Amino acid sequence: MLPASYEIPTGVLLMLLGLGACFAGYRFFRIVLTLYGFVLGALFASTLVHTADTAALLVAMGVGGVLGAAVLWFGYFVGVALAGGAFGAVVVRLLWAAFTGNEPGVLVVAAGAVVGGAVAVALQRHFVILATAFIGAETAVAGLFSFLNRRGDGRLGFDDIWVGHLAFPAPGRRWTFLSWVALGIVGAFVQFRVGQPRRFGGRAAKSSGK
Repeated sequence: MLPASYEIPTGVLLMLLGLGACFAGYRFFRIVLTLYGFVLGALFASTLVHTADTAALLVAMGVGGVLGAAVLWFGYFVGVALAGGAFGAVVVRLLWAAFTGNEPGVLVVAAGAVVGGAVAVALQRHFVILATAFIGAETAVAGLFSFLNRRGDGRLGFDDIWVGHLAFPAPGRRWTFLSWVALGIVGAFVQFRVGQPRRFGGRAAKSSGK
């Protein structure tokens, strides 16, 4: 768990990263993957170190962030499958919760991820746009919710909601689900209208030069 002093900047980072992925995830897909890798790696590393040791925590988060970013940067070529797998897992989780009222098992989520990854490879552009729009929207709403869900001790609500945990029907906080869906739809619409992704090291934006 993050120290209280780190939670506000983390919430801001989540909102900015989520909005960037939501509205420009396909165009800057490799950058989005790398940033997500850094954040996820840093957050994972923060769980391995005691929060009272600030120096060790910062070092762990830095190392974890760099490793996470490197994995997804060099995993760019399989990034479509990764995005599709994440999107498939989110969709399966939401549908399962909606129809059963319970959390799905690991095997069910894994199956959704595999199917999502396979479909993403087959329909790359459309799937990446939908995946980045809705995953980015979910990240942004989770960051926003952390500010609006302060507890009595003043800490943010990171223990109550996190990326991937916008439950449906979200008892007592339906607006999180509705905001996620609305923002995801708007983000997908914008991305479909914008056009092609920015390429790195290849045919770099020939259309921009006349």
